[in-house]
Amino acid sequence: MENEKPLYKAEEMEEFLDLKFYHPLGYKLAKKARDLNLTPNQVTYISMAFGILGGALLAFKCTLYPAFILLVFSSVLDSADGQLARMTGKGTLKGRILDGLIGYFSYAAAYIGLAVLYMRIARSYGSWYILVLVVLGTITAGLHSSMYDFYRTTYASVAGKDRLPDEHEEHLTPFFARIYAMYHVYQNLLASSHLRILSLLKKRNPSGELSAADQNMYRMYNRRTVHMWNMFGDNTRFIAIFIAIVMLRPDMYFILIIGPLTAIFCAAIFVQRCVDGEFYAKLSR
Repeated sequence: MENEKPLYKAEEMEEFLDLKFYHPLGYKLAKKARDLNLTPNQVTYISMAFGILGGALLAFKCTLYPAFILLVFSSVLDSADGQLARMTGKGTLKGRILDGLIGYFSYAAAYIGLAVLYMRIARSYGSWYILVLVVLGTITAGLHSSMYDFYRTTYASVAGKDRLPDEHEEHLTPFFARIYAMYHVYQNLLASSHLRILSLLKKRNPSGELSAADQNMYRMYNRRTVHMWNMFGDNTRFIAIFIAIVMLRPDMYFILIIGPLTAIFCAAIFVQRCVDGEFYAKLSR
C-alpha cells in the first residue's frame, strides 16, 4: 500500500504551516502530477507561472487578496515539485537550483507588484523611496533565502539520508554552474564555520555515509538551529506580504525584511557560529 504521508526531507525540521498545510496539499498535487506523467521541473515551471501572476496582481488594490492566494498556491506547488522528485526518484541538483532560481523570479514579480502598488497609492511622491527599498529588500531577501536553503538542505541530508551533502557528482551546464557558483559565494561568506564542520565530518567519514555517533551528534547540535533558520523561508515572507496588503502599506513588506528580519538574521549567524565552534571542538577531541 502506498504511503499516504507527505514525503519530507526531514520531518523533524519542518515548520508548523508546512506540516499542517503546504506539505499535505503538496503531496496530493504531487500524486496528481505523477499520474499525469509530469516531471518535477514541469511542476516547478507551473509554480513559477502562478507566482509571477500573483506577484503582478499585487500592483492593483482590487486584486490584492486573489494575488496573495495565488502566491500561496505557488508555494504549495513548490512543495509538490520536491515531493514528486522524491516520489519518483528524479531529484537532481539542477532541479534544486532551478527551483530556487524560479523562486527568485516569483518574488521579483511580487516586489515589482508591491512597488507599482506603492507608486499608485503615493502618486507623485515617494517613487525613489520604494525603489531603494526594493533594491535593499531584494539583496537581503536573497541572503536570507540562501542561508535558509543551505542549512535546511544540509540538515535534511544528514538527518534524512544519513549522508553528507555531495553535490559535485552531477554535471551542470555552464548556466547552472554559474548560478551554483554564486550560491557558493554566499556559503563561503556567511556559513564558513559550518563548512568547516562538514569538512571535518568528511575526513572522519570518507565514504560520505555518516557513522551513527557523528549523525546523532550533528542532530544534537543543529536540531534547534535549523528551526531558527526556518524563520527566513517563504512562510515569514508571506506573513510580511499579508501584513503589507492588509495595511495597504506595500513599503511595509520591505521595511520588515530589511529591518527586523535582517537583525534576526545577523543574530542567527552569530548563534550558528557559536554552536559550530562548540561542535567543532567536540569533534576534534
